[in-house]
Amino acid sequence: MEWKQLQKEQEKIHTQLRKAARLNEQGQLIDKQIEHTQQEIDKHFSTLNQIRSKLHKLEGFSFMNMIRTWTGQQDELRAEKIDKAAVLELKIKEAKKIQTDLSEDKVQITQKLAHINTIALQDELREIHAKQKVYLQIHNPAQAERLEHLAQEKMHTKQLITEIQEAEGAGEVALTKLGQAAASLHSANEYSTWDTFFGGGVIATHLKHGALDQSENYIHSAQIALQRFYNELLDVHEMSTKTLQVETDGFVKFADYFFDDLFSAWSVHSKISTAREQVSRVQDDVHNTIWRLQDKHNKAANYLQTIEQEQGAIFNA
Repeated sequence: MEWKQLQKEQEKIHTQLRKAARLNEQGQLIDKQIEHTQQEIDKHFSTLNQIRSKLHKLEGFSFMNMIRTWTGQQDELRAEKIDKAAVLELKIKEAKKIQTDLSEDKVQITQKLAHINTIALQDELREIHAKQKVYLQIHNPAQAERLEHLAQEKMHTKQLITEIQEAEGAGEVALTKLGQAAASLHSANEYSTWDTFFGGGVIATHLKHGALDQSENYIHSAQIALQRFYNELLDVHEMSTKTLQVETDGFVKFADYFFDDLFSAWSVHSKISTAREQVSRVQDDVHNTIWRLQDKHNKAANYLQTIEQEQGAIFNA
């Protein structure tokens, strides 16, 4: 078997082994994310129950409550706690949706792993390595070490390019979902303006709440798309070399801050505007990250071309 054919077979096996390793890593990551999401749900439920208890006490008679009623403070306290409770309910609802989506992703990963026989692939790879060693000893013993190094670099670079392409695709999906969320929030914001400044009444309020419900769905789609984008970025980061780094730290805290001050059925114009600003900032983050991915993609492609040119020069000599 010729060297190029041996290398082709080796790359094919390495690709499958890398896929299995990547699926295992993603599965473990998703397990941690599901666990973290459950912790967030439990924390929010605990806080929500505390608020419910305080609201119940506000309804009961006490001299302090009577004084608050005289000063109008009780209504302010009730409104503040109801608003906090509404935001917590929204966070819990979103966290449960994320948990469901992540669980579905884990099922798909498990199914894909079931079709990859890593033990058989490793046996085939050992056979290929043995044939390569014999070939180099016969045909090119002087350049054997260099050719083996170039073959490894070529495989690694090809796999890195594949990971970058998958991350780019996930990023484009996230941008599309963010665009839909931004458009929906713009619509909700217009209804809110109408309701607030033009006395829209019951119809305008109903339309605003309907628009907010729709925005909630779009933002959830954006949220899970960004989570998947982040997971793909981690794969790229794991395979990066010193000359081909892709920064991913900017997305680590995304899930923690994006829903901190969003909106609920009780939201006002200012909160919808804040949500729009948050979406806009994240769109900029995704755009910048995709640009960095494209830059690393080009560098990796150029590096791959350099490797192939050196390999060709050795064989031609």
